[in-house]
Amino acid sequence: MTGTSLDGLDCVLARIEGAGLDVRAEFVSMVSRSFGDALRSQLRSLASGAPTPPIDYQRAGRALGVFHADVLDELFATHADVKPGFVVTHGQTIWHAPAEHLSWQLFDPWPIVHRLRVPVCYDLRQADLIARGQGAPITPLSDWVMYRDPNEWRVVCNLGGICNVTSLPAGSEPANVTGEDLGPCNLLLDGLVSRLFPGSDYDVDGTLSRAGVEHDAVIDRIRAAQFFERPTPRTTGREDFGAAWLDALAASSHDIAPPDVLASAIQYIAQDINAYTLRVRQHANSVNTKAGLRVIIAGGGARNASLVDAIRASLRAAVTDGPCSCTLSDGHGIPIEAREAMGLAVLGALSQDGVPITLPRVTGATGPGVAGAWVYP
Repeated sequence: MTGTSLDGLDCVLARIEGAGLDVRAEFVSMVSRSFGDALRSQLRSLASGAPTPPIDYQRAGRALGVFHADVLDELFATHADVKPGFVVTHGQTIWHAPAEHLSWQLFDPWPIVHRLRVPVCYDLRQADLIARGQGAPITPLSDWVMYRDPNEWRVVCNLGGICNVTSLPAGSEPANVTGEDLGPCNLLLDGLVSRLFPGSDYDVDGTLSRAGVEHDAVIDRIRAAQFFERPTPRTTGREDFGAAWLDALAASSHDIAPPDVLASAIQYIAQDINAYTLRVRQHANSVNTKAGLRVIIAGGGARNASLVDAIRASLRAAVTDGPCSCTLSDGHGIPIEAREAMGLAVLGALSQDGVPITLPRVTGATGPGVAGAWVYP
């Protein structure tokens, strides 16, 4: 899995058992590798929408495929007794246009097919998009497979480049699952760090933001983005929160100390997650007053202790009518960095079994078919 943050590749080895919606997934191992400067710069340029010769897209897709093959080689070198049944990959999102039912995940699968001699599943969003869906989020069904509980309402919160959430009612079936993108997360935090703290790419352990205090003015400027005017459930990406938007946000906050700007961004994310959880909680109480509610945090942002503490503090202050806990995905057998890549493995298994991977209630699609393009050696 390569995400909106453009920081690198998370590669997971998962054991999949069962078939169809009865599938079960177990985390086995993981390798994460950062993109080299050249590939990161190349992909960021393509995702910016700048005029680009067609050959550059071909070169980037091939380089991304080779990079995947290299990391997969590294992963399987430590599991010589394993013969993978297939590889499933997301590819790098170059442009996401949900209003037009279009989204482009750049990827060349052939380096993996040629080198590893295994089937590859990719291009997972198009079946939903052609059925008039937004093509995202695509992970709620895999979250249902990995995290559902018979007695507890759960919200899976992914702190990636974008913050997205999945709501899993206690004892739910897929038709009861909902999900959406809340807004920018690491795109926002890392973007502000690179602009306000020269020489830094991200806030290690949340140290920089801990030195600041939040300002409502900064939070209001973030919420002024056009994305927040769209009806929910909605999806987003770098197109809405790219370099120009981050430049404007940083410039408009020039009179506020950089740690305060970053602390304000942290508080905005925590407030958004809190508001969503309260909305889910109200629904949970109306359905089953005995069901506890748990927020499960995953994604790279879960390593930002300042952000996690802010989310927990916001939930403690707001939820006073019953049990509500906030835990990391690690405690559920799936490392926080592995949640999305693990979810892709589940989606690949569902695709292989002929099960549609997206949920109309989440994406707005009408009768999405079986997703994924398969390439065979």
